Amino acid sequence: MSVLAVTGIVCLIAMQAGWLTTRTNAGPDPAAEKQLATDSAGVMSGSGPTMITSGMIPVDPSLTYDLSGEIRSFAANGDEAAGAVTYLGVIGYDEKKQRLTSKPGPNRYAAANNYYLVPARGWATVSGVISGQGNENHNQFHPGTRFVRVVALLNYRNETMKSEIRNVRFAPRIEMKTR
Repeated sequence: MSVLAVTGIVCLIAMQAGWLTTRTNAGPDPAAEKQLATDSAGVMSGSGPTMITSGMIPVDPSLTYDLSGEIRSFAANGDEAAGAVTYLGVIGYDEKKQRLTSKPGPNRYAAANNYYLVPARGWATVSGVISGQGNENHNQFHPGTRFVRVVALLNYRNETMKSEIRNVRFAPRIEMKTR
């Protein structure tokens, strides 16, 4: 249990340090993956459809994990009524680090699923929990999950929007008991 906690803390520090990658145009081409530049606040951005992922993180599906982040969007043409659709969740992998895919979707968007954000809103916090294994909803790990990558999909199907994401956190809840 302590090894899992230390691993989780190290992964959180790595994510906060900006060691995230992006896959632009949300395509399946791994060759398109590159390191994103971050500013001093750790803000990552994408213009048009952009997929941002973390490194591989070991998980214990019997624990409950909190996932959160802050996002905002900008319309290229200044249209404050235009919006960006955002997703924030995890990609599941088995013990051999093979990707898991099953319904309700290949990724489990526990924090933001089809979340519509207009520029006038400013920074919005999205959050959710993921725990257990199953295929009933996005708040469960795929059966057999042993590793995940945190994934943010910004500006889904919108070539003109720009979005930013910061303060992404993924960590197991700590259980405390009275004596």
